[in-house]
Amino acid sequence: MFGKTLFSRIFFINIITVLVCIIVLGSLQMVLMTNYIARQSEESLAKSAESIVTLIKNSVPAENLSVYLSGFAHSSDKHIIILNSRSGVIINTEASGFFARDQLSFVPNEYSKVVLSGQKNTIIGTMGGIFNQTMFTLQLPILDENGGGVLGAVFISMPIPEQQKMTNELFRVLSFSAIMVCIISFLLSYMLSRRLSTPISKIRTSAVEFAKGNLEARVDLGKSDAETVEIKELGDTFNEMAAELEKAEETRMAFISDVSHELRTPMTTISGFVYGILDDTIPPEKQKEYLTIVHSEITRLSRLVNTFLDITRLNSDKMVIHQTNFDINETIRMVIISLEKKLEDKKIDVDLKFSDQYCYVRADSDSIKRVLTNLLDNAVKFTYPEGKITVTVTPKQQEVYISVHNTGCGIPEEQQRMIFERLYKVDKSRSENKEGTGIGLYLVKQIIRAHGKNIIVNSKEGEYAEFVFNLSAGRRSDKREKTEQK
Repeated sequence: MFGKTLFSRIFFINIITVLVCIIVLGSLQMVLMTNYIARQSEESLAKSAESIVTLIKNSVPAENLSVYLSGFAHSSDKHIIILNSRSGVIINTEASGFFARDQLSFVPNEYSKVVLSGQKNTIIGTMGGIFNQTMFTLQLPILDENGGGVLGAVFISMPIPEQQKMTNELFRVLSFSAIMVCIISFLLSYMLSRRLSTPISKIRTSAVEFAKGNLEARVDLGKSDAETVEIKELGDTFNEMAAELEKAEETRMAFISDVSHELRTPMTTISGFVYGILDDTIPPEKQKEYLTIVHSEITRLSRLVNTFLDITRLNSDKMVIHQTNFDINETIRMVIISLEKKLEDKKIDVDLKFSDQYCYVRADSDSIKRVLTNLLDNAVKFTYPEGKITVTVTPKQQEVYISVHNTGCGIPEEQQRMIFERLYKVDKSRSENKEGTGIGLYLVKQIIRAHGKNIIVNSKEGEYAEFVFNLSAGRRSDKREKTEQK
């Protein structure tokens, strides 16, 4: 479990990355420094060998040269051998402590042939048992200045442990540095991992609480946690999601409550009248009258259920929109005719403003007829007696705009943005109105949105209310066009 947490993964990845970098850089450093020490050793031995060659060329007597070289070899912890051109040993600093034989007359050809050919050379080893330990030997040829070839060679050797000692010292320094880097990296990785994982743990805790049903759970990121942009955005997104879900849950509960209320009213009426008939509380001569009311309530109940089903389909994107070309003017006339009795009862004047006799749109005719029925029915309800309703159809390029305007009480400005919500009623007392469900405008909004269009409201309280929506312009079918021409 520990290795699967975000904290542990970030921590281990950082530590492993640091260790790999230390190993790679340390190895590279060791190789470079070892080569550097070897070059430095070679350069140091080369300077000494060149000085010896200079002494030889200045014809220093062999006895004096031998004494000088023995002293130099002893003081500098080196071994010096001087050869002639036939690999014979002229001078050998036996007292250096590195010589493994009693005496040395010549050097085997395999260890001298390169230098006696005139080339500078280096050898690491005991040179066939000449030395009692591994030595680093620089071989420098002694050349005849008059072009006579190779006169001999100078072998100057130093023990490998000297180089190893320098290498070990370097290794200790690098090891100490690596340990310090690891400790610092450990602390920094721990703090960084904890800083990144802590806010995510807070988000996880809030998510678990939210999943358990605590819809008020929110992510509370501290100032330090919110400094990381991605973490802050994640926390803010979670809080926004939680707020939306909480709001959706509140809306759902309110919807259930309102639906229950809307359904209970006709069911109570139906139940009361039916029981009244069954127990003879209602006299036979009035039963038909009350059965008519029961039938009306059943019809209303059926209409409510169908409306709720339509809302469910719209919300789940299951409502299929069958778009056809039809005359919107004719659809408006048909809706007006269906509301004729209501219009006459309130003596409302209807003014139809059509730019042409026919205006075709491309939409689902049944859905749009329902939209117009809802809008015009609302207009009738909220228009004062002897008021006026104006329906305007205005084609604009590829769009057709339909406006339903009515005089009357209007809609308060602060409530205009909420009228398209489910079961919202501008006048709360209308919940007692058997003709009002409070979902007509919500359904209108969803149908228009399903067509990819929009509907807006313009209103002034106490004067008027206007709803405007748009549809795609259509074209008349060939069959209809021939009929109209006749």
